[in-house]
Amino acid sequence: MIPKLKKIFCKSCLISTIFFCVFQNETVIASKEPIIRVLISKNNNIRIRSDKSIPLIIKGNFFSNKKIKGLTLKNEKNRKILYFDKNKQKKYDLKSNQKFQVRSSDGRGIWVGQKRFSGKLNLFVLDSEILVVNVLGIEKYLSSVVGSEMPTKWPIEALKAQAIASRTYALKHKGNNLFDIDSTQRNQVYNGLESRTYKTRRAVRSTRSLVLTYKNKLINALFHSSSGGMTENSQDVWKNEYPYLSSVKDFDKKNPKFMWQKTFSNQELVNLFPKIGGIKNIEILNITKTGRVKNVRLDGAYGSDQISGVDLRKKLGLNSTFVRFKLIKEQSTNLPTKKGLVVFGQGSGHGVGMSQWGAKYMASKGIKAEKILKHYYRGVQIKPFRKDFQ
Repeated sequence: MIPKLKKIFCKSCLISTIFFCVFQNETVIASKEPIIRVLISKNNNIRIRSDKSIPLIIKGNFFSNKKIKGLTLKNEKNRKILYFDKNKQKKYDLKSNQKFQVRSSDGRGIWVGQKRFSGKLNLFVLDSEILVVNVLGIEKYLSSVVGSEMPTKWPIEALKAQAIASRTYALKHKGNNLFDIDSTQRNQVYNGLESRTYKTRRAVRSTRSLVLTYKNKLINALFHSSSGGMTENSQDVWKNEYPYLSSVKDFDKKNPKFMWQKTFSNQELVNLFPKIGGIKNIEILNITKTGRVKNVRLDGAYGSDQISGVDLRKKLGLNSTFVRFKLIKEQSTNLPTKKGLVVFGQGSGHGVGMSQWGAKYMASKGIKAEKILKHYYRGVQIKPFRKDFQ
């Protein structure tokens, strides 16, 4: 009987030791998780509130851990003011360079406008606007980014590839003054808790801390929606040449953005290019090896101009620079014949780095995230993040 009890006791100790080690290891990992500061709003009229009954806590110039249900910051008659839901009559004047922090213990997050965010909020009052910066652990941030950047119904290996690319991109951008990264397509899309699902959490959790490196430094892990058949060399879009961002074959044909067209009337062209009086002729001056437009010459009623493909894309709101042009006649009974423009294009985005639609196709064929990433980012390694990678 005693030997049996001793055996049970030893097993119990072993289980406890294993549990303690695992728990301690998870705690150490969590404590080392990098923090990311994400700009989520840049406005002069901001509404922040708790999800339900659990109050928010605000700390700043006027307040020391004050419990509130909600607050509003806005411009009113050329003055920036702050007031709380419970007493809207009492208004606090805000001065430039003031800052506040809002936090909550509620797992349902904090509402900023129509979106919910976990973590804390840093509020910065500037001369021209008020910034709201979400401060949270990068893994929580990523579980929302993946769902914001990719449909969550896509294959899990595509979501995992997105998680690793997005983690690398975010960590590469750490170290700015008030915030690290933007929540829009200027950097990568982050829509808060509404974009977080079981599948995105799984994709992030299964790739925890993994990043893309080249010569033991984080890469500039650019990605885009669809390249139109071939991704682009970084130096053909921007000045910087990165060896790991070189052109490769894409697998993005089965997507709604692969082929598209956009039409502009003569009047729209006049409004867009008033200095040269619209577009009477357009000539492609040079293209990249993959066929994207680098520069064009525009001839209008009052003169000519040269513009880069990147700037023309912004000006016309085009999906990509992988385009060709056709001038079309517009008939009118009262006016002489005028010309409109049809733009025929392929792909969506700058075309550099990982193609999201290509990643989806590869994942649907059973290809793992690591192989997907190493196809689009040439010569890279995938490693757990270390501070000396930055």
